[in-house]
Amino acid sequence: MARRGHSVTAIDASPTLIEAAVASGGDSESVYRLANAAQLPFADSSFDVVVAYNSLMDVDDMPAVVLEACRVLTREGTLAVCVTHPLCDAGTFTGHSPDSPFVIEHSYRGERTFEAVVERDGMTMDFGGYKYDLESYARAFEDAGLAITRVREPGPNLQSGVVQPGLERGIRIPYFLMLRLSKHGRNE
Repeated sequence: MARRGHSVTAIDASPTLIEAAVASGGDSESVYRLANAAQLPFADSSFDVVVAYNSLMDVDDMPAVVLEACRVLTREGTLAVCVTHPLCDAGTFTGHSPDSPFVIEHSYRGERTFEAVVERDGMTMDFGGYKYDLESYARAFEDAGLAITRVREPGPNLQSGVVQPGLERGIRIPYFLMLRLSKHGRNE
C-alpha cells in the first residue's frame, strides 16, 4: 500500500510479526504497532481506509473488531475485507483431483472453530480460528453501520493458461471473499 502512495499504519497482535515487518526494510514512513484489533489505540475517525486482510476469521470477537474498525474510519471511510470464503470453510474436497466432490458434512450456518496443522517445505504451521457463514459477516457489518459496496470471489488466474497444481478446484469453489464496505450514508 505504501508503494501506491498510501500512508500506512499497521497493527498485529504478534510481536514476532511486527518485528518481521519492521525488519523487512519496507517504506520508512510506515508505522507498525502491537495492538488488539478489538481495542485499537487510535482516536475516532483516524483513517480513510481500514484493511482487514485474512484476519477477521482469526479474532475472538469478529463483530467487536468490525465495530472497532468502523469507529476509527472517517465519515466517508472504506473498510476493505478479505476472508476465506464461507462456502470453502464449510466443507472439503474428498480428493486432490480437479473434479473431486466438495462435501459439507456439518452445517454451513453459524460460527464454528477450526484448528489445522499444515506441513510444507519442512515447516509446520498451526492454524486456529473461526468459520463464519456469510450472514454472520453481513450482520456484523450491518450492525456497525457499514454498507457492502463491492463483492468479489476471486478464483485462480486463468489468463496465464497455467493453474498452480492443487488450485484447480478453486475454479469450482471460491477460496476467498473480498468485500468493500462504506461508512458513507450510514444512519447516525
